Amino acid sequence: MSDEKNVDSADSADQPTAQTPAPKPVSAQPEAKDATPVSATLSRAEAKAAKARAKVDAKLEKARAKEAQTRAKTEAKEAAKAAKAEPKAAKQEDPKPEQLPEADSGAKDSKVTSPAAVPADEQAEGKRAAQEQAPKPDSVQDGSAKDDSAKTSTVAPEAAPAKPATAGESAAGKTDAAANPGPVAKPDHVAEAEPAKEESATAVAGNADSAPAREAEPKTSSAQDPEAGAAAAAVAAAGKAKAGDSQSGEEAATAQAPEDPKAAKRRQKLEKVRARKAAKAAPAAASTAAHPAAEPEAEPADGKVAERRHKLDKARAAASKDAVSAPVRKKTGAVLLSLAAVVAAGAVVGAGSIFAPAPAEKSLPAAVTNLPAGDSSSVCPGTPQLLKGVEGTDAQFAPGAKDVSSNLRSIAVSDLAKRIPGSSFTKLDGSDARQLTERIAEDEAAEARGADEEGLTGRASKISTANDIDGTQVYTLQPLGQLASKGSALRSYQAKDGDLAGLAAATCQAPASNWRFTGLQTSTGSTSVMHLANPTHTTAQVSLRLRGPDGLIDTSTLQNIVLAAGESRAIVLGGYAQDLNSISAEVTSLGGKITASVQQAALRGLTPSGVELVGANATASNSQVIPGVWIESKENVSKLSKDDKSLVPQLHVSATGSSGAGFKVKVLGADGEVAASFDENLAVDSDATKVVNLNQLAGGYYTVVVESDAPVTAAVKMVRGADPKDSSDTAWAASSNVLAGTQAMPLSANGTGKFAIAAVAADSAVEAVVVNKDGKLEDPEKLQIKAGQSIVFDPKSVSDDAQAVIFSTDANAYLAQLVLGSDRSIAWAAMPQANAGRDGIVVNIGG
Repeated sequence: MSDEKNVDSADSADQPTAQTPAPKPVSAQPEAKDATPVSATLSRAEAKAAKARAKVDAKLEKARAKEAQTRAKTEAKEAAKAAKAEPKAAKQEDPKPEQLPEADSGAKDSKVTSPAAVPADEQAEGKRAAQEQAPKPDSVQDGSAKDDSAKTSTVAPEAAPAKPATAGESAAGKTDAAANPGPVAKPDHVAEAEPAKEESATAVAGNADSAPAREAEPKTSSAQDPEAGAAAAAVAAAGKAKAGDSQSGEEAATAQAPEDPKAAKRRQKLEKVRARKAAKAAPAAASTAAHPAAEPEAEPADGKVAERRHKLDKARAAASKDAVSAPVRKKTGAVLLSLAAVVAAGAVVGAGSIFAPAPAEKSLPAAVTNLPAGDSSSVCPGTPQLLKGVEGTDAQFAPGAKDVSSNLRSIAVSDLAKRIPGSSFTKLDGSDARQLTERIAEDEAAEARGADEEGLTGRASKISTANDIDGTQVYTLQPLGQLASKGSALRSYQAKDGDLAGLAAATCQAPASNWRFTGLQTSTGSTSVMHLANPTHTTAQVSLRLRGPDGLIDTSTLQNIVLAAGESRAIVLGGYAQDLNSISAEVTSLGGKITASVQQAALRGLTPSGVELVGANATASNSQVIPGVWIESKENVSKLSKDDKSLVPQLHVSATGSSGAGFKVKVLGADGEVAASFDENLAVDSDATKVVNLNQLAGGYYTVVVESDAPVTAAVKMVRGADPKDSSDTAWAASSNVLAGTQAMPLSANGTGKFAIAAVAADSAVEAVVVNKDGKLEDPEKLQIKAGQSIVFDPKSVSDDAQAVIFSTDANAYLAQLVLGSDRSIAWAAMPQANAGRDGIVVNIGG
């Protein structure tokens, strides 16, 4: 009961202000008590019925909303047209009948005037509106006034089918709605069920007394008075523009035409005046609504109209709730979003401070970043020259023989489309280019092709031999399909007379930052010259360290050798380490990468005792593998060493650490490991060299393996000759890296080259393809090497015209080329590693 009274009391504040003159006050409290049960009962019944019809009404409401939107736009246009005439209409308190139709009575009710100025018939209409508004559903609250007016504007024109509102009426209603934006023309639920009685009017009057200070607003019933309903429709159209959270109200406001500035000012003044009058007339309007004597009985409403009213009330109730909660939801959502953003930002900052990575205790290992493949470049050592009386770093040379053959032989292998890459020889500074194969246009060379124009897949090659090129040369090979091409070059030298009589061979090597050599000699009659070359475009700072039988050798003046781009330097090692029969050298470069090679020659009095181009060692490690070792027969070795004990095959081992190394020696032959009796306690001092004789081995081809407990480097000195009165020759076989992948190697242009292939820790499979002089590839040869075995592959056994061999391995094989000339000459050349194109750059990560 108390809830129902509160609802009626709230509705009484919305009763019309324009009523009949205030009668004598009448106490309506007893009558309100009698009317309360009826209103409460009706309200409950209507609420239940409204829930049952909610689902059906929802679909009807959508269709009506669309129709109402269309009508609202029309009414808004009419209201805009009447806006200019509004000021004149506002000044006229008693319009003429021809200016205002009878329906203007409903519009006049919406104006705020004194009670004495309202006619009796208008008072009756106001009372009927108050009677219809008395009972309301519990869901309607005071705060939903604006949404009710907006919802009324959606369907109000349907409630007045008898006579539509004119443009003037719409304008008047709009003006009043703007001045007093409360709920407008709410239908009465009681009128649906039965006619309004005197008790309900009394209850309305009682509730009106409970809230005399509220601002009243005119309301009309379109079901009881068609003319008043038309006025209500005009007021509803104006209310649309004020209901911002109602979709139909927004469309109506958007459709309004722009108003004249003068008319807008007049309207503002008029609205202020009406607001003042409404405040003064509120008590009088409440007392007028409470007077039962002048209240006529409400007429029963048509059934369809009543049903529409009920649906409108339901829509208003829902809209009221939404209107009340919408601003709160918007503000709450905005606050929550802002709060979430602040919390997220705080979490990020907090996590960064709590979980921030601590600085690394150790520097991360340097990673190598591979660059796109570019031209493969390798440096070929110059022709051996005789040292001419000057020591130090400014050595001078002279030809050591009259009958000399010095050649550079190269091989360039095509891709699967049989395209042969461009290749050439140049000096260190890039001048004096000698083209070997024509260079392919860069855009075409960058394309990866797996077949030729006829759709055939295969390979071809080009063998080139350049004669009489004595100086240091750079061999350049073009990449195809953005991959490094396969190919390499080899320097071979042979002299039959002079102090440099003998045979020498050396592979053209790619630049690197570190080089190691073992087995160098500066003893009486021997000369060792270190040749450094910088083929890059960056200046290099080179340092050189030497180790002898007794440890490190003072080379303080060789720690800061500056080598400019395209520059070479020759260093006579005898000027720093004199009369030593075993020296190891370590070359380190900062800045540009360099190449290093050693030219060595020896004389036994006036008899030539050998010439060679010493190859570089593999990286220092606990295991050193030296393939391609050739041992002279014991008979010849005995003859040569009768007068000179150094003319025997020797193993030279160098410790690269300060703790020295203990090591053992294994010799591998064609049938596996060879039985040999070496001292079981072999050791080398720290930063020193050690020599072990190999004269106990029978003549033949071998692979020597050194296993140590600390990193070492190793090389084998080979001697060839029979008569001490005749010249002899020496060659140095250096420890090698395992060959991984595919690489091609030309045969020496001087002497006869054979390949030694060894497998140490595991079995190995090698495919050898012999290349003829015309570049034709022979059928592949499948070679199987067991662990602990060393074999020899002779390309001449496949083709008498063999010029090069392409090897493909499974990363378990060690290869080298052993070259034999006359019965008094020998040479050795390391297998070049697979081309990498452009070298990677070292990138330090962290630390």
